[in-house]
Amino acid sequence: MEQITIAGHAEPVPASGAAVALLEQRLEAARDQRGAEQAEALEVLVGERLGALLEGGMPSIDLATMRSVVDFVETATEEDTASGLSRVLRDLRDKAAQRGLRSMG
Repeated sequence: MEQITIAGHAEPVPASGAAVALLEQRLEAARDQRGAEQAEALEVLVGERLGALLEGGMPSIDLATMRSVVDFVETATEEDTASGLSRVLRDLRDKAAQRGLRSMG
């Protein structure tokens, strides 16, 4: 386990090396494609989301959790044109991923 600093948490929290690598990769891609300001905004949103999970009792951040959080945050920042049913299914997939369950679909 590595330590990662999360926005809103005074102390670093344990995270798998793969989760840290994924976050770094996504932030670098955001920086290259959308600019430094958007990458920083993504980092803050991911930190807030991870902070909420940690406050809810999650002891550490694994790859599946990091992937679901980053995907959720990146999707939430895009314009939501999905139908009501699509949004419900997406929300169910996100909740399942947060609980470590296998993704539906």
